[in-house]
Amino acid sequence: MNATTLARVTKLARAAAVLLTLGLFTVSSIPAAGHAFPGILHWIAHIAAFALIALAFGLGWPLRPALHMAVLVAAIGAIHEATQIVTHNHAFETGDVSVNAIGALLGIVIQRVAEGMRRPAPQS
Repeated sequence: MNATTLARVTKLARAAAVLLTLGLFTVSSIPAAGHAFPGILHWIAHIAAFALIALAFGLGWPLRPALHMAVLVAAIGAIHEATQIVTHNHAFETGDVSVNAIGALLGIVIQRVAEGMRRPAPQS
Protein backbone atom coordinates (compact mmCIF):
# COMPACT_ATOMS: atom_id res chain seq x y z
CA MET A 1 0.00 0.00 0.00
CA ASN A 2 1.51 3.34 -0.98
CA ALA A 3 1.73 6.31 1.39
CA THR A 4 -1.23 8.16 -0.13
CA THR A 5 -3.53 5.17 0.15
CA LEU A 6 -2.34 4.47 3.69
CA ALA A 7 -3.06 8.08 4.68
CA ARG A 8 -6.58 7.83 3.26
CA VAL A 9 -7.25 4.54 5.05
CA THR A 10 -5.99 6.05 8.31
CA LYS A 11 -8.26 9.10 7.97
CA LEU A 12 -11.28 6.96 7.11
CA ALA A 13 -10.57 4.61 10.00
CA ARG A 14 -10.29 7.53 12.42
CA ALA A 15 -13.62 8.88 11.23
CA ALA A 16 -15.14 5.40 11.52
CA ALA A 17 -13.78 4.99 15.07
CA VAL A 18 -15.34 8.26 16.19
CA LEU A 19 -18.64 7.61 14.40
CA LEU A 20 -18.91 4.04 15.72
CA THR A 21 -18.26 5.28 19.25
CA LEU A 22 -20.85 8.05 18.93
CA GLY A 23 -23.30 5.59 17.38
CA LEU A 24 -22.76 3.18 20.26
CA PHE A 25 -23.62 5.83 22.84
CA THR A 26 -26.58 7.08 20.82
CA VAL A 27 -28.16 3.66 20.31
CA SER A 28 -27.41 2.49 23.84
CA SER A 29 -29.23 5.50 25.28
CA ILE A 30 -32.47 3.86 24.12
CA PRO A 31 -33.60 1.59 26.98
CA ALA A 32 -34.98 -1.09 24.63
CA ALA A 33 -31.56 -1.46 22.93
CA GLY A 34 -30.33 -3.59 25.83
CA HIS A 35 -33.00 -6.18 25.07
CA ALA A 36 -32.45 -6.38 21.30
CA PHE A 37 -30.32 -9.52 21.62
CA PRO A 38 -31.49 -12.13 24.15
CA GLY A 39 -29.31 -14.72 25.86
CA ILE A 40 -25.92 -15.52 24.39
CA LEU A 41 -26.57 -13.14 21.49
CA HIS A 42 -26.26 -10.28 24.00
CA TRP A 43 -22.62 -11.24 24.70
CA ILE A 44 -21.87 -11.84 21.01
CA ALA A 45 -23.27 -8.41 20.15
CA HIS A 46 -21.02 -6.79 22.77
CA ILE A 47 -17.94 -8.64 21.55
CA ALA A 48 -18.68 -7.84 17.90
CA ALA A 49 -19.41 -4.17 18.57
CA PHE A 50 -16.26 -3.57 20.58
CA ALA A 51 -14.10 -5.65 18.23
CA LEU A 52 -15.30 -3.47 15.35
CA ILE A 53 -14.67 -0.26 17.29
CA ALA A 54 -11.20 -1.48 18.29
CA LEU A 55 -10.42 -2.51 14.73
CA ALA A 56 -11.29 1.03 13.57
CA PHE A 57 -9.15 2.58 16.32
CA GLY A 58 -6.25 0.25 15.46
CA LEU A 59 -6.45 1.14 11.77
CA GLY A 60 -6.80 4.82 12.58
CA TRP A 61 -3.83 4.99 14.91
CA PRO A 62 -1.58 2.14 13.70
CA LEU A 63 1.59 3.50 15.33
CA ARG A 64 0.11 3.54 18.82
CA PRO A 65 0.90 0.51 20.96
CA ALA A 66 -1.72 -2.22 20.72
CA LEU A 67 -2.16 -2.31 24.49
CA HIS A 68 -2.94 1.43 24.57
CA MET A 69 -5.59 1.04 21.88
CA ALA A 70 -7.15 -1.98 23.60
CA VAL A 71 -7.25 -0.18 26.97
CA LEU A 72 -8.77 2.92 25.36
CA VAL A 73 -11.57 0.93 23.73
CA ALA A 74 -12.11 -1.13 26.90
CA ALA A 75 -12.43 2.16 28.82
CA ILE A 76 -15.00 3.33 26.28
CA GLY A 77 -16.86 0.09 27.07
CA ALA A 78 -16.78 0.80 30.80
CA ILE A 79 -17.99 4.36 30.25
CA HIS A 80 -20.71 3.01 27.98
CA GLU A 81 -21.93 0.74 30.79
CA ALA A 82 -21.75 3.58 33.32
CA THR A 83 -23.87 5.87 31.15
CA GLN A 84 -26.61 3.26 31.12
CA ILE A 85 -27.09 3.90 34.84
CA VAL A 86 -28.29 7.38 33.90
CA THR A 87 -30.02 6.66 30.59
CA HIS A 88 -31.74 3.40 31.60
CA ASN A 89 -31.71 3.62 35.36
CA HIS A 90 -30.27 0.13 35.58
CA ALA A 91 -27.36 -1.38 37.44
CA PHE A 92 -23.74 -1.28 36.30
CA GLU A 93 -23.04 -4.62 34.60
CA THR A 94 -19.49 -5.76 35.28
CA GLY A 95 -20.03 -8.78 33.03
CA ASP A 96 -20.72 -6.48 30.11
CA VAL A 97 -17.59 -4.46 30.91
CA SER A 98 -15.53 -7.66 30.82
CA VAL A 99 -17.06 -8.79 27.53
CA ASN A 100 -16.51 -5.31 26.06
CA ALA A 101 -12.83 -5.55 27.02
CA ILE A 102 -12.56 -8.99 25.39
CA GLY A 103 -14.07 -7.53 22.22
CA ALA A 104 -11.59 -4.63 22.34
CA LEU A 105 -8.65 -7.03 22.65
CA LEU A 106 -10.00 -9.20 19.85
CA GLY A 107 -10.40 -6.23 17.50
CA ILE A 108 -6.86 -4.98 18.12
CA VAL A 109 -5.42 -8.47 17.70
CA ILE A 110 -7.27 -8.89 14.39
CA GLN A 111 -6.01 -5.49 13.19
CA ARG A 112 -2.39 -6.16 14.18
CA VAL A 113 -2.33 -9.68 12.75
CA ALA A 114 -3.85 -8.47 9.48
CA GLU A 115 -1.36 -5.62 9.32
CA GLY A 116 1.53 -8.01 9.98
CA MET A 117 0.33 -10.30 7.17
CA ARG A 118 0.13 -7.32 4.81
CA ARG A 119 3.72 -6.19 5.37
CA PRO A 120 6.40 -7.77 3.22
CA ALA A 121 9.06 -9.81 4.99
CA PRO A 122 12.29 -7.89 5.67
CA GLN A 123 15.02 -8.41 3.09
CA SER A 124 18.30 -9.80 4.34
